[in-house]
Amino acid sequence: MRAARRFVKAHLPDHPEAELIASELATNAVEHTRTGQPSGLFTATVKRHPDGTAYIEIADQGGPAAFGLPTPNREGGRGLYLVTALTSAWGVKGDAAGRTVWVELPPPAP
Repeated sequence: MRAARRFVKAHLPDHPEAELIASELATNAVEHTRTGQPSGLFTATVKRHPDGTAYIEIADQGGPAAFGLPTPNREGGRGLYLVTALTSAWGVKGDAAGRTVWVELPPPAP
């Protein structure tokens, strides 16, 4: 996850929330997909649009779709709420063979 944070921070320095979002999405890829296996991989893609919006993708190696809802006694499970709060849009594409979670960030404040 450290490499994903550094990569995003280097390419989107004017979007401070991007580093946190990339870390959350990369962590989810490792914890919830085949990406977390010893030979697992994920890829990170960053795009900056002329209007200042930014786009981040984290692609994983897929696996069963199992998403748990947060509960009061569970330490994790709130990351996608954070992603929702910090982005203008996000979504998931793909299937059990591989998924990509994407986010769009609004232009940075002047």
